[in-house]
Amino acid sequence: MTAYRFCRSDDVPLIVDAYERCNVGSGARPWSLTVDHMKRLGREMDLWTSSCMVAFEGSDPVGVLIAAKREPVASLVLHVAVHPDHRRRGHGRHMMTSLSQKMAILEPTLMLAELAEDDALGRSFFEACGFTERDVLTDYSCPGEAPAGVPGVDLVAGVSASELVSQTDLEAVPEVDRCWQRSRRSIGNLRDRPQGLAIATDRGIEACLLHRSLDDADRSLPFLSTPSAAPLEILALGGKTPVPALLRPLLAVAADRAGRPLRLPRVHPSEVPAGRLEEYGFRPGARTIRYENDAAPA
Repeated sequence: MTAYRFCRSDDVPLIVDAYERCNVGSGARPWSLTVDHMKRLGREMDLWTSSCMVAFEGSDPVGVLIAAKREPVASLVLHVAVHPDHRRRGHGRHMMTSLSQKMAILEPTLMLAELAEDDALGRSFFEACGFTERDVLTDYSCPGEAPAGVPGVDLVAGVSASELVSQTDLEAVPEVDRCWQRSRRSIGNLRDRPQGLAIATDRGIEACLLHRSLDDADRSLPFLSTPSAAPLEILALGGKTPVPALLRPLLAVAADRAGRPLRLPRVHPSEVPAGRLEEYGFRPGARTIRYENDAAPA
C-alpha cells in the first residue's frame, strides 16, 4: 500500500534520504543532495519543505517531489524521482497532482518547471502531467577580453549590489520571465555575495553589471546547472539606451578581476540585451525549456 505525504520543516533528512534512495540505477541524476544543500536551497531558492512530498511503501521512501514557492509569483518543481522498482505505477503523476491541488488552494497557482532541452524523459513526464512549453532559456558564455584592449575600462567603478538592483533590467523584465536562479528574489536572497560594476555619468548609471563568483559549494549544489569550471556568473546586466559601447568594458573588467570566463545562464528572450549578446563576445550554449501549468483543484 502506497502512502503519500507533504513534508514538515523537520523532514529535511527524510527528503534527502528519499532523494538518494530514488536516484539510483539507470537514469540516475548526477547530483548528490545533502541536508546542507537543502538548507541552502531554502535560503537562496525559496525551497519549502511544505511543497515537497515523499511516497512510501511501508516505511521505505519510493518517490520524492521537491519544489520551491514564491508568493505571489509561482512555484517551481525542481525535481521528481521514483525508485526504479516502483516506476510506471503512477507515483510521480500522483505527487504532481497533489502539489497542483495544494497550490490551487494556497496559491500561487502558476506552476513552472525548468528542464534541459535534451532531458527527453523529464520533458515527456511533465507534458503528460499537463505542463506546456512556456519559453526557451539560453545559457551564454564569454571568455572575456584584456582590459588594455577595450576602451572605456577606466570609467568602470565597483558599486554595491543593492545600488544596482533597481538600475538593471530587473525592473523592466517581469519577475516571472527571469529564470528562478537570477530573479530579483534570488539575487536578494544572496545578500552580500553579489558584486556590482557600473559606468556612471552626471545623468546617473549608464550601464551596470551584477555578478558572483561560483565556489565549490555552488558547483555541487543540485538543480542549478552550475559548470565544473566555476566561471564568474553574471546575474544581471543592462543600463540606459544606448548600451553597446558601455557593456564591453564592464565585461572586460569583470573577466579580468575573476581571471576566468563569464557565464550568463538561462537568458529569457525579453531580457536586455538578450538577442545582442553575441555582439559583446558571448556565445550561446545549452538551452533550457521552461514549462508551465495552472494549478487545478481536486
